[in-house]
Amino acid sequence: MTDIGNIGLHKNLIDIQVDKVNGKNNKPQAQPASVNTDRTSSDLINKYLDNQAQINKPSVTQTAAIDGKSSAPVNYRNNLRDMFRNNEAVILAMVPRNFTAEDKNGDELIETNQGEKPGTFLSAIKRLDEVKAEGFNTFHILPIHPPGKTHAMGTAGSLYAPEKYIEDDGQIAIDPTLVDPNDPRTPQQQMKAFIDECHKRDIKVMLDLPSCASVDMFNAHPELMAIDKNGNPETPEGWQDIRMFNPWKDKSKRELNPALLDMHMKYVDSCIDLGIDGIRSDVARAKPTEFWDILINHARQRDPEFAMLGESYTYETASPQANMPYDRPEDSLRAGFDAIYGQHHIFHELNNAKGATNYITEMLDMSDRLPAGKTLIGSFMTHDDETLMNHGGPDFCDLVSIVQSTIPMCNPYVLDGFQSGDTYKYGYSGKDAKDYNIKSETDNTELETHPYKMDIFNLTRKPGGEHPEIGKVMTSAFKMRSDPKYNDIITKGDFIELKKGKDKDDQVWAYARHLNGKTLLVVANMNKNRNSSAVVKIPTLKGTQELNNLVDNYGKPSKFQVEDGEIRMELGPSRAHVFEIDTPDIEKYLDPEQIHKQNFTNPNPNPEPQGTKKK
Repeated sequence: MTDIGNIGLHKNLIDIQVDKVNGKNNKPQAQPASVNTDRTSSDLINKYLDNQAQINKPSVTQTAAIDGKSSAPVNYRNNLRDMFRNNEAVILAMVPRNFTAEDKNGDELIETNQGEKPGTFLSAIKRLDEVKAEGFNTFHILPIHPPGKTHAMGTAGSLYAPEKYIEDDGQIAIDPTLVDPNDPRTPQQQMKAFIDECHKRDIKVMLDLPSCASVDMFNAHPELMAIDKNGNPETPEGWQDIRMFNPWKDKSKRELNPALLDMHMKYVDSCIDLGIDGIRSDVARAKPTEFWDILINHARQRDPEFAMLGESYTYETASPQANMPYDRPEDSLRAGFDAIYGQHHIFHELNNAKGATNYITEMLDMSDRLPAGKTLIGSFMTHDDETLMNHGGPDFCDLVSIVQSTIPMCNPYVLDGFQSGDTYKYGYSGKDAKDYNIKSETDNTELETHPYKMDIFNLTRKPGGEHPEIGKVMTSAFKMRSDPKYNDIITKGDFIELKKGKDKDDQVWAYARHLNGKTLLVVANMNKNRNSSAVVKIPTLKGTQELNNLVDNYGKPSKFQVEDGEIRMELGPSRAHVFEIDTPDIEKYLDPEQIHKQNFTNPNPNPEPQGTKKK
């Protein structure tokens, strides 16, 4: 194994210069034609990271082959990275153990001793046609590893406190709960069967890589773990069930921990062997950019289209947090991540249209400081967030579906259960396992949950609520987005701030998307409780323009009056509409500051120093 610890910044920069003199040249990675993502050669840290990734990656033991007859589609090709960079991923986040869970008695728990069944990889196959029909093309599969049992949260253990990541033979470690005991195939073969069925439907599979370890893993692998100056395990603030990894051999010299890096490389190798298309990295800031640069380059050498989504926020409100560094989203994107979370999870807190517009334009400005094609997901509600049903009910959920389907620099993202308005309110929360005559699989008998968030600690019901109409509006928005007539406008078009009047409380959010002479107009009422009115100014609009909503209608009706150059409107609470309008020359009559573009073309931007931002 190469010694990561003995190579420093100075030596790497010398090696770069020597390579130039000797005419050495690494073979470039294959890149899709749509977006050029080469990093700037003028950035010192990127020179360091690129060189370190090539020189200092440790040798990795070959993982065992996955035996068994494969049903993989013959012509399948992974292009998830390309999809991210062109804003074409539409993501459903799901937990396999509840995705198809069978709660027969209706108490929301899965009591295996009473014949109820949790979800498995094989049972998940029966929902794939439903997922495809809803408009999704990518899964974010939350962690699938055996949960730790010591100091655990809940009776099944947290998804983010793995007992182990990989088996002794290098294959990915899979929670036995997700395995059908009546099927003769190995856990890995059963998972691959699910992945193959996803690929037959052109659904990509992105697996969640946890950031930490369980207490059990901490005890079993001290060489991987972080210890503070007093000899105590480092634990993220507020999480008693997990322990931090130590990414450093010598932090003062920026020397990485080779054992931890080697484990992660084996993990990536196993993912690629299974046919997984990419990774979502939990709490990306828990490891330094040097670590990610090496790991991501390793993945891309095997699969240039292997996608990397980092859980990184634009304004990390939890920083500084005990044992956790500040979030640095731009550095994460420069280190190789294709997309980050951004800050859409606070959208429900915004009380006016200006706040919504400002965030979009800030992200587009950020893209100018980054290699081409860096992007975000529509992180309006993830497993870490309260249900959007608490923040405006079904109509607000519908508004979010339309917004994330039309804003720039966004890959829509939905947590399973959103489609029908799941409140994630569990009647068993806080009770004891004995109250339900079930045996805890951990050292904790409390049926612990986080209020109004998906339960990731217990064997629970299949997600779902009482408002299927939310899914209908969502699907109509995704259908519009994928329509060849509108797809390029939405995924690559300019973002236009539209001026308006007679909206003293700034409640009507009006913007346009424009590309190659075609324009989509989007209007949304930020007020969840009452109608809002405005006069939206649209240069070159004709008074004869017909307005046909491109998404399903919902909620209280809105009213529109079209005149030359403007539309007078009164929007129902949380109402959003999308119209195609005939304004091919609109940008000629706008102020330059109204037009914003995502960087799809410049591979070598000049990044400004990234400071720490706070909300």
